[in-house]
Amino acid sequence: MSNASEQPVPAQWPEMEDPERLDQIIDIIAEDGAIDRSLITPEATLETLGLESMDVVMILMGAEEKLNIYLPMDNDLSEARNMSEFVAAIDRALKAGKPAEAG
Repeated sequence: MSNASEQPVPAQWPEMEDPERLDQIIDIIAEDGAIDRSLITPEATLETLGLESMDVVMILMGAEEKLNIYLPMDNDLSEARNMSEFVAAIDRALKAGKPAEAG
């Protein structure tokens, strides 16, 4: 088990190479999570947004479809403590460039 809870939680959005990517990911979270976009802040958590595990699955499926990327629910995503870390995990997956499998 990690001591992630002892580390400070980021309170700002991660820096991204493509500034439009942040808006794109936030739009996906809002649309597929069915929540008001204005509520999605860097410090917001899945709990404070009222997102349940099925909502997270829908968000990840939407991100995979819209970004053409494979997003496994690995430690990076499952250990995200807030939206800043959640968005950063999606961005890292995009940078890794694992395309979605053709189905």
